[in-house]
Amino acid sequence: MSFAPMKALNPALSFPMTRRDPATGYTLHGRLFEDPYSWLEQLTAPEPQAWVTAQEAITHSVLHAVPGREWLRDTVARSARFARLSPPIPAGPPGREFVWQADASDDKLKLLLRRGRGAPLETVLDPNTWASDETLVFAVPSPDGARVAFGKAVGGTHSPVIHVLDVETGRLLGDRPYGTSHASVVWRPDASGFFYAACPDPSEVAPGDEDHWNAIYEHRLGSDVPARRIFGDDQVKEYWCTVRLSECKRFAVLSKWDYVHANVVYLLRLADDVLVPVAPAMRSLNQVQVVEGSLLIQTDLDAPRGRLCVASLEAPTEWRTLIPEGADTLQTVTGIGGRLYAVYSHAASHHVRIHARDGTWLRDLVLPALGSVNRNEGEGIVSGVSGAWNGDEVWVQFTSYVQPPSVYRYDFATDRLSPYHVPDVGLDASRYVTKQVWYASPDGTRVSMFIIHREGLPLDGRQAVRLNGYGGFNISLEPRYSALNAAWLKLGGVLAFANVRGGGEYGRAWHEAACKTRRQNAFDDYIAAARWLVAAGYTTPARLASRGNSNGGLLVAVTALQAPDAFGAVYCRAPILDMLRFPSFSHLSSATVEYGSPEDPVEGAYLAAYSPYHNVRSDRRYPVMTFVSALNDRIAPPYDPIKMVARLQAEAPQGGPYLLLPLRASGHGGGTTLTALVEQDVDELSFYCWALDVAPPVR
Repeated sequence: MSFAPMKALNPALSFPMTRRDPATGYTLHGRLFEDPYSWLEQLTAPEPQAWVTAQEAITHSVLHAVPGREWLRDTVARSARFARLSPPIPAGPPGREFVWQADASDDKLKLLLRRGRGAPLETVLDPNTWASDETLVFAVPSPDGARVAFGKAVGGTHSPVIHVLDVETGRLLGDRPYGTSHASVVWRPDASGFFYAACPDPSEVAPGDEDHWNAIYEHRLGSDVPARRIFGDDQVKEYWCTVRLSECKRFAVLSKWDYVHANVVYLLRLADDVLVPVAPAMRSLNQVQVVEGSLLIQTDLDAPRGRLCVASLEAPTEWRTLIPEGADTLQTVTGIGGRLYAVYSHAASHHVRIHARDGTWLRDLVLPALGSVNRNEGEGIVSGVSGAWNGDEVWVQFTSYVQPPSVYRYDFATDRLSPYHVPDVGLDASRYVTKQVWYASPDGTRVSMFIIHREGLPLDGRQAVRLNGYGGFNISLEPRYSALNAAWLKLGGVLAFANVRGGGEYGRAWHEAACKTRRQNAFDDYIAAARWLVAAGYTTPARLASRGNSNGGLLVAVTALQAPDAFGAVYCRAPILDMLRFPSFSHLSSATVEYGSPEDPVEGAYLAAYSPYHNVRSDRRYPVMTFVSALNDRIAPPYDPIKMVARLQAEAPQGGPYLLLPLRASGHGGGTTLTALVEQDVDELSFYCWALDVAPPVR
């Protein structure tokens, strides 16, 4: 890594004048809050569109001028374009299975079919042949393997619509399931129809409630009978639902979620459609599976770090502890081959422990390295260890900061973990070091942080460091591969990931320590991480970039405003920045369980005190910042980054510059094709090179 006067390439950035409307604003709890840039929220209107386009042109003039940008593109593409393969998905006669697969040249994952052992793979669904902005969000084969229910979305991965494909003919059936935002599909065992989660048709709810009143419905194939609502809530519109099928195929497991804080669980007995309560009170997080007439309940009820309980089908609410709470956080338990595979978060990385059915510990399953097995999805934490209770194949999905998502087979008899699919991304993992350090937050709390860099890195205080954080919604920041991270490491940069409070790394107490009026704990933890990296000799503030996405975008924006001297650059992607109006956007009204409510006098005052949009100060020199808006975002307001840039450019001229990078035809997770995602990563890396004076090789 070398130094170059990158910012000298753009000595005088001239930003467009921004109209300020002093008459717009609102009063909350007796206090007037100005909102002079609210006109920018109308993203389809000509004036905001022209303003965004002008800002975009300036940002591109900076990023596209970075020397070595072609090297960055080649490096990201090499890190991102690798073959992908899932464990097999059995469906139909013995030996018939589906797999997800992508070649290195594919922009999107395909669903393929193998009709029998040794048979060639056949393409069932190939979204690479669709329009570039269309995404295959999920695909679920029917139990007989004859049909596939799949979700197609446009412009991102949210609000998919279910279609049903006949596998043999390749034709779409005429079925159009009820509702919107289809998700969480499971078939009836006889393949006559399926259960799924959906929001009601917009015409059936009040204006503004289109993303609420989520429920589980049943759709019968080819039937003119309206969809049947199976499960939901008639009082709280913000709850959302998921459904799974028990391995014995006697029950559908129904869950209703209060965001990521708690859920209730019922069984739907398929023989007579009777609802059976298992966890009927909204007070804990629970995952339930049926195993040979018994229920396994993984819960944090009376156990902040989790425990495994068992109950009978005759008395499903009478739980008995099978695996008690321990020092590590129990994330998932999967029953395979008559044994229990428990995945724990041990200091923010995963360990797998194998137990007998009665809970007795048998052995640990040794993973390839420090890394992650589980993943966060819409149905909570999903185990990366899979298989059947009555089967003998154990599949383990694994990733780390330096290893892409890989699949292994585990043989219990020999205690052997064998590679099934480990992609080549051109990154020699042996050349990089992953270490974990602990540092003190201002209140004395010990916080962990992963640091990844090339072996033999000198601690000379001159390294370019990218610090990442999240700190919310019970989501853990665990070792995971990304092409962006791999390219930064190949460039010689240092990665740091701080496990700040608000995440799920250390159980419910760690999460709740930064909820609502305790949110400042997450901000303090993150600022302390930045200062520790400087004190430990890794870098200087000028060479430290702060990066956050979604709730992490809020984190990096707040900390940049509170401690501008701690960071040299900030990359704030798809954030929520107006903490007084977030409940008015789409489904974010349910996020008040995490952030608190602006309508509450105490919580509202607390939110106002740190809300980035309301705390810009003209007397502060803020770091260089890029705010990224995904214009098709359904999770966070796409106009928040736009308004924030307008306010910073107008009201904080001492610092910056402040750039706006709009992502067109992109949702919360980015572009719909790998090509688009590569280009977005190139832009992000170009920003770091420009802001931190890093010169990539020039081809």
